[in-house]
Amino acid sequence: MARLFLLISVFTLSSCAIFGEYRHRHTHTTSLVQFLYPQGKLPLEDKRNPILNLPLRVGLAFIPDRSSKQVISPVLKNTLLENVKASFGSKGYVNEIVVIPEMYLQTSQGFGTLEQIKNLYQLDVIALVSYDQMVNAKDNLLSLSYLTIVGAYIFPGTGYQVNTMIDMAVIDVDSRSILFRAAGTSSSKNQIVAEGYRSQAYRKRQNAEFELAMGQMQGNLIVELTKFEQRLGEKDPNDRIKVKHRKGYTGGSVSLFLLCLLFCMALFKFKYEFRNN
Repeated sequence: MARLFLLISVFTLSSCAIFGEYRHRHTHTTSLVQFLYPQGKLPLEDKRNPILNLPLRVGLAFIPDRSSKQVISPVLKNTLLENVKASFGSKGYVNEIVVIPEMYLQTSQGFGTLEQIKNLYQLDVIALVSYDQMVNAKDNLLSLSYLTIVGAYIFPGTGYQVNTMIDMAVIDVDSRSILFRAAGTSSSKNQIVAEGYRSQAYRKRQNAEFELAMGQMQGNLIVELTKFEQRLGEKDPNDRIKVKHRKGYTGGSVSLFLLCLLFCMALFKFKYEFRNN
């Protein structure tokens, strides 16, 4: 009878664990559209053409989260932005990349704020990073349980499913147009943690997913930067983007001095081979 009672007790506890699940959902998002148009009204199509003075001075910043809870730590944000900054720095048509402190974007929103930042830092374009992260937490008593001689010991555990999307838009402030975008995503499932470590595991999983999504976005950004570089050099008359060059900027083309040097080297090689023959 004692063994039968023990088996019934274990089955009862297991049944409670199976049918006693409940879910939590947390969503953290920063919207590019809401930041640029805080009044909620999108303007009509703007006919102004972007005029870019190469090489560009680029501003880089996260769109701040308006919620009371801090999703990404300032240290992690700075690390992620520095990685993105390195991608821009490899392009010849970019002169300087400036990481903009988030406090300049927290007080107000809209293109008026971007114009102030542009004038303050003497920028040409501004790259804004937004994100959308959804965390589904499922509590399951059976997730961490085991049977001993004296009975069943059950430790509540939580399984996390985290989906993250990060998007970066490079904006020409004067024409209020998006030059190009790059995005990255990440997703993880079945991250089980014990009850006492729920908060630490939740934050750790959040940061890890942000890093993964940011890494994918950075890879896509390199592709988009290369495409944009080709677009700047094609000089397509139908392209809305108009390009100007600052004094001393060659636009990646071969300079006159280099052409003369190559010509002299070719002439010298021709004379040397002619004499030996």
